[in-house]
Amino acid sequence: MNYTSKKPTISLAECLQGQTCQIISLTGDLECKLHLVNLGFHTESHIKLAMICNDSLIISVDGSRFAVDRSVAQHIQVQLLS
Repeated sequence: MNYTSKKPTISLAECLQGQTCQIISLTGDLECKLHLVNLGFHTESHIKLAMICNDSLIISVDGSRFAVDRSVAQHIQVQLLS
């Protein structure tokens, strides 16, 4: 039997500075999803929220750092890892 617990999914915009997450899904219109994928945001990738500055989130994805607007971060669904 598999006893793995299902962790809740939240948007990246709800995460706190310093938290590490795993991308579960990308939401929004096709243009938004394609833009995120082209930047390297893929399901199962790990994200670290390095800093929050006003409405921008500074994040690290697979070794690359990005600044994303909080409205874009709403379209990135994640599970908290730490």
